[in-house]
Amino acid sequence: MNYFSINTFSVRRISLYLLIIVVAAIANQCANSITKPTGGPKDVTPPTVLETYPENGSAKFTGDKFSVKFDEFISLENIQQAALISPPMEELPDFRIKGKTLQVKFNEELKPNTTYSVYFGDAITDITENNPVSNYTYIFSTGDYVDSLSLYGTVTEAFTHLPVDGAFVMLYKDNNDTIVFDSLPYYVVPYYLSKTNAQGRFQFSGLSDEEYLIFSLLDQNSNIIFDQPAEQIAFLDTLITPGYIDVPEKDTIHADSLIEIKIEADSIIVTDTAIVDSTLIKQILQNSVDLSMFLSPDTVQRLEKAELVTKNEVRFAFTQPALNVKFEMLNFFFDDSLMLERFSENKDTITWYLNEPPVDSLELLLTQFSDTLGTVYLKLDPNKQSTRVRKKDIEKKEYLGWKSNINGGIIKPDEKLTVEFSQPMVEFNNLDSTLLVMGVDSIWNPEFFFTDSLYNRIEIPIDNQEDTKYRVFFPDSSFTSWNNINTQMIDINFRTLPLSDYGEFVFHLQPEFNQDYILQLMDDKENIISNTLFHKDTIITYKDMNPAMYKFRVIYDLNGNGKWDPGNYGIKLQPEPVIFYQKEVKVRANWEIEEDWKF
Repeated sequence: MNYFSINTFSVRRISLYLLIIVVAAIANQCANSITKPTGGPKDVTPPTVLETYPENGSAKFTGDKFSVKFDEFISLENIQQAALISPPMEELPDFRIKGKTLQVKFNEELKPNTTYSVYFGDAITDITENNPVSNYTYIFSTGDYVDSLSLYGTVTEAFTHLPVDGAFVMLYKDNNDTIVFDSLPYYVVPYYLSKTNAQGRFQFSGLSDEEYLIFSLLDQNSNIIFDQPAEQIAFLDTLITPGYIDVPEKDTIHADSLIEIKIEADSIIVTDTAIVDSTLIKQILQNSVDLSMFLSPDTVQRLEKAELVTKNEVRFAFTQPALNVKFEMLNFFFDDSLMLERFSENKDTITWYLNEPPVDSLELLLTQFSDTLGTVYLKLDPNKQSTRVRKKDIEKKEYLGWKSNINGGIIKPDEKLTVEFSQPMVEFNNLDSTLLVMGVDSIWNPEFFFTDSLYNRIEIPIDNQEDTKYRVFFPDSSFTSWNNINTQMIDINFRTLPLSDYGEFVFHLQPEFNQDYILQLMDDKENIISNTLFHKDTIITYKDMNPAMYKFRVIYDLNGNGKWDPGNYGIKLQPEPVIFYQKEVKVRANWEIEEDWKF
């Protein structure tokens, strides 16, 4: 009986296990036969405004809050940085989301008879794909009517013409009794405020019919006041008046939104409107402002940097020409036998070459007239070792550094061969083994000469013949610096290319007015290759150009100093105008290209 009971129980248990296995296998087969959902196309549609309360564009606004309802759930991205309110408020409102509704509550009393605009930028997005409601603006008035004038424009860098993203654009009313009108950007926040997008575009809506001072600022300390020397600015010389743009509307919610009207570099795009005609385009152009942003020159003399470039070479960089800067030695006096001085081309950088001074550090007091520029402390030997280091590790042979102007082993047909040393020279050891090889010809002890007063640089005359190999050889210790350091062997191998590997470009420049101009030749990344000065109709020929794409720009050199100058708001001086040739020029090998440019 017991045996029978045990076996019956075992059979039942085995049957149960088999049933579980079969069910699991069937379930697995069913699961594998089900195709996973693909998810469909990505949602790229931003939320749509269904209604606002009070209605967007309302007058006689009496409350302290408004709400915007959307067709889907939303979120706020960086609302504290994106939101702009005009006229500006001391404290930002509270922004809250309740379901599909954005609620905005003001934390200070609203001004009477004033039109307000609340600009959200791209802060309002859906919660699934973060699609933004671009440049949404809510406008209302506490008076009997809503100001309805608009102003559009762009902010670009004055020198490069690149769009400026994230710059404040500010409008000022002449309503201050104690501050001169054009000095307002220095002291008070603007009456109306906007911000540029990635294309440098900005827009004001809900403006009243009066004249404004317009000013743009890349704010460094978030106070919307021009009070930092490193803040870039843009301004207009004259006051501006906004205009009325009669845009056909689908609804009042988007009537003043930047999504309706977009101003490109050379075109106007109007979306979600019924008609685009010449009258509308003319209205927009008449109310468009172009601002050129620049960094004002720092007129205060400052020491920007003092550094030990390498052993026995010290460099001082200043904000202004440093011809009147005085150096007071605090720990040791350097006479002419221990120091030589070189100024940069703009006279704002001074390089000292030291002749093995008997001190390990340099302590200086820098002054200009009665102003103290700072105190400098520099260690003079970066490789100075501890006395505990083994002597053989300290006594390392030191050589005089040098560099040539050969790039990639190629010298151009009209290029000179130069070698620059890291320290001034005392002597050249005229050894018989100095060699210049030009093709199959060898010249022993070739001619060369120093090109500067400090004997830092030499030029070696060569006969540049096309498709020829060259070699310049100076043996070890050929040059000795004034601090008794020798060069190692100098061995420079280079060659010229066939003239057919180069192209030629002829540029006929035809300015409308005779004045000073600067033509800049640039590569495709706008690195400057050369500057050419001219002042009237002229033809400039570029020979032996490497095959590549090139860009050109012209600087209106209004003060004739041979360089581009930024503006200065303190004296209401605009930056010198810059224009770009409308296309890149492609130079091909063994080709001559001609272009005309009228401006």
